[in-house]
Amino acid sequence: MAAAPRAEPGDALPRFLAQLGHALIATGEVVAVAEDLLRRIARAHGVPNCNVVALPTVLFVKLDDGDSARVDFTSEEGVAPTFAQIDRVFALARDAEALAVTPAEGLARLAAIMGERPRFGVVSGVAGHALMTVGIALVLKPSLAIVAPAAAFGAIVGVLKAFARNRGMLQTLLPTLAAFVVAALALMGVGHGMDVSPMRVVIASLVTFLPGGVLAIATMDLAYADVVSGASRFVTGIVQLLFLVLGMTIAASLVGLPAEELLAVPRPEPLAPWAVWLGVGAFGVGTLLHYDAAPRALPWMLVVLAVGTAAQLASNATLGGYLGGFVGAMVVTPIAYLIQYRLGGPAAMVTFVPALWLLVPGSLGLIGMTELASDNPLAGVENFTTTLFSIVAIALGSLVGSGIYNLAFDPIFRSAGSMAESVRRRFER
Repeated sequence: MAAAPRAEPGDALPRFLAQLGHALIATGEVVAVAEDLLRRIARAHGVPNCNVVALPTVLFVKLDDGDSARVDFTSEEGVAPTFAQIDRVFALARDAEALAVTPAEGLARLAAIMGERPRFGVVSGVAGHALMTVGIALVLKPSLAIVAPAAAFGAIVGVLKAFARNRGMLQTLLPTLAAFVVAALALMGVGHGMDVSPMRVVIASLVTFLPGGVLAIATMDLAYADVVSGASRFVTGIVQLLFLVLGMTIAASLVGLPAEELLAVPRPEPLAPWAVWLGVGAFGVGTLLHYDAAPRALPWMLVVLAVGTAAQLASNATLGGYLGGFVGAMVVTPIAYLIQYRLGGPAAMVTFVPALWLLVPGSLGLIGMTELASDNPLAGVENFTTTLFSIVAIALGSLVGSGIYNLAFDPIFRSAGSMAESVRRRFER
């Protein structure tokens, strides 16, 4: 049987751009940034006219070199790259722009990247989730009394995630199932005199389901006029919150305690301020294990997490309100891009997304939605509104931070004119 003919670079370019673009969107990157990167790669390969349309599950690429037009698209769904894969996808995009790989070589390399198996096994993933839970719990309440229940609940959710992986409908219902399990355990703990704040433990154990980062990126998409992608991500985040509250409400009805018991305030405990930084370290190591990041990414991740936490704590102490999340996002965004583009570190999404989780915009929404499910709807509406403003503040902080990086170093969008033209075309469609 004769071997298939090797595709010429010109024939492979639209297919490579479509598949690379789909992988970039799957990393959680802002759609406008991914589209701009694809256009730069096309120009580097001698195609000045490249139109890219990215939708939630479909990405279209049209190349026009003056003599002919070529169109390709991808409609793969359910791509969930690990942090190590995210880093390698952006490295591939950088090499493609620098002409270090041909489109055909890029397709083969991309297939190899997306086919990689995680370097850490199930046990390490569960342990990583437990560490992430401990880290978030210590940041929310710096007290060593919260460590043991947080680790136990985090391990339980980690086991549930490992069991539900690639199991279709079970994976879809996992947020509700996980919220039901941890809320039931927390409520039963309250019934037996548990002193630790149940809501903080529940939030910490469900941190990987909280859609704060998704909603913040969605708001950024909307700000860049990517209405379809932004609205899709925003709705996905809201539905994720509802799934979590549904599980908690079912647990409350079965256990027999009202949902507001999750908001019970325990007796005062002496705080250990240094425990916050212990939590930041535990969260970083846990993220490395649970999301299978490359070991070289850990120092960079810890730097961004520490700087973001310090900026938020300082802002909360001096300014308060929504400015804590705004300042935190404004600081970590240029640092994450600086690490990627100037210091040879991991992709910005590897360090930026965990920092967004530590800003915890989703936790306020979970509390508010819990109150909506209980006997305090007015407080629930107020807290949920606070969450929306917090998310917008964090998204605006990220936009300002991106602008700071553009002005101080080099633009993420190479040409303001091309960006304006891209926005104009979207409004005309």
